[in-house]
Amino acid sequence: MNILSARSCRKIEDIHPDLLQVVLLACELTEQPFQVSEGLRTLDRQKKLLKRGATRTLNSRHLTGHAVDLYATEEDGTGALWQFALYCDIADAMFAAADQLDVDLKWGGNWPKFRDGPHFYLSRQRYPAKKEAPAHAGEVLSLFAGCSGDVVHVLQQSLRSLGFGNIEPDGDFGPRTRSAVKTFQQQHGLIADGIVGPQTRKALQQALQQK
Repeated sequence: MNILSARSCRKIEDIHPDLLQVVLLACELTEQPFQVSEGLRTLDRQKKLLKRGATRTLNSRHLTGHAVDLYATEEDGTGALWQFALYCDIADAMFAAADQLDVDLKWGGNWPKFRDGPHFYLSRQRYPAKKEAPAHAGEVLSLFAGCSGDVVHVLQQSLRSLGFGNIEPDGDFGPRTRSAVKTFQQQHGLIADGIVGPQTRKALQQALQQK
């Protein structure tokens, strides 16, 4: 199982939730460890990359949170490896995850003239940017393994008060918190993916109100 670093987790906090779930499931399926180099990107950075020749467009899916760049690492999660064959292995895990989650995923490694092995993105046909803007500033984003902070502390307190796991509210979304979330989801008819998105958050709020 691949473990994302705290830095990688921060980089995928504001990508599209479907793409987020694909990356997290791929972590469980992959045989080639990887980390995240970039998720949501500003237009200013896109212009700089275009000027450097690192991209060929100003209409990148990164600008709306519909793309993510991954990089292969050593077994211990350190270093960056760039052999294209390793990215084929990562792509296998990403496509397997996308199939399970019914997500229309594309890969830059399949481009005929500019193969971009680290680049994965959601199709424009199914995920048009004009209908799928990234989260607004201040909006509570999805929580998942590797997240930390006050919002995780509140989540842990809520789960503990509802009797889901003997969790120590330490503000770190670790294995025990993920297990408690999955148990809560199973008991409330939700997809047990261990990710606290809008549906899980709503169910938690309702459960707390009924307590």
